[in-house]
Amino acid sequence: MTGKRPAKIMISAGESSGETHGAALVRAAQAQGRPWRFFGLGGDRMAAAGVRLLGHIRETAVMGLVEILGSLRRLAAARRRLKLALELERPDLLLLIDAPDFNLSLARHASNLGIAVVYYICPSVWAWRAGRLKTLAAHTRRRVVLFPFEREFHAARGVSADWLGHPILDELPPPRPAPEAKISLGLNPEARLLALLPGSRRTVAARLAPVFLRAADLLLDRDPGLNLVLPRAATLRFDDLAPCLAQAPPRVRERLRIIDGRSLETLAAADLALLASGTASVEATCLGTPQVVAYKIHPLSWLIARRLVTIPYATIANLAAGREIVPELLQDQATPELLAARAWPLLADPEIRAQARADLARVRAGLGGPGASSRLSDLIAEELAGAGGP
Repeated sequence: MTGKRPAKIMISAGESSGETHGAALVRAAQAQGRPWRFFGLGGDRMAAAGVRLLGHIRETAVMGLVEILGSLRRLAAARRRLKLALELERPDLLLLIDAPDFNLSLARHASNLGIAVVYYICPSVWAWRAGRLKTLAAHTRRRVVLFPFEREFHAARGVSADWLGHPILDELPPPRPAPEAKISLGLNPEARLLALLPGSRRTVAARLAPVFLRAADLLLDRDPGLNLVLPRAATLRFDDLAPCLAQAPPRVRERLRIIDGRSLETLAAADLALLASGTASVEATCLGTPQVVAYKIHPLSWLIARRLVTIPYATIANLAAGREIVPELLQDQATPELLAARAWPLLADPEIRAQARADLARVRAGLGGPGASSRLSDLIAEELAGAGGP
């Protein structure tokens, strides 16, 4: 790209997985020799990649219609800060990553200012709130989706979308034998490993972590040597988990290892994962890790969501497969007893575990190949060139 100065790109990534993908884009652009300057909303990984942060994802990582009510003032303050930055700094392009409740108003504001907008990981309009597709069409220049079926959904409604593959495929650790992976985490390589990922949002983790810990205790009844690892998301402070840990069964507290980050390494080493529906489930799918998915939100949020959501499954692996290949336990079904009951066959029976891995491999095959972040960088370069550069 030509121009008198490097392009200025503002990124808004409102939660943990989005900021991971934002950091991957920055690194890809740097590897391609693009001297772009990045700033915006993100987290520690984006900052480490060279993004000047105007806000941290700890301010914005909230899930659930009712849960958001308690964070409205904090979210509004963060949004005002970013809108002001759009007005004062006039970036050449705004890249929005996921988090539609936060980001769609930024899309409108930037569009009205004449700033090109690219939406990466578009809202799940195929699942609910399809009216958002009109907002996307009106206020974004390019829309990038994660799954092929999303592009088809958009196209059927007259809205173009780009599918570049899934960025998680660029972040996977290199494959290695399970015992070696367990040793790298400081674990007994001969013992089975149960990974616990209760989510990256505090409200979700606060509901799921106690359930996962009690389910782990029930599984310890059957396998007393079971390794237990909980990779703490960057959006969660240790204090966020402390109340759950204080109430956990004593032997779970004794065996549980909490590590900062390293979720992909943990999933790659795990024989089974108990995890929150969302990005972690996609990561486990790409790694071929058998999983049991759970989700719990405020009861009122659940009642509203049940009326709005039109899809049969909450897990992408099941949607892609067209059947339940991953056990889902949502809301009232997400109990320690049911989680343990669905988890134990996957832990204990090698044939059942092998079938689960084969099912996940077929889903992964449909997610494209590595290089999504580099392809996104190319797309942004096209948009900057089309806009005349900085």
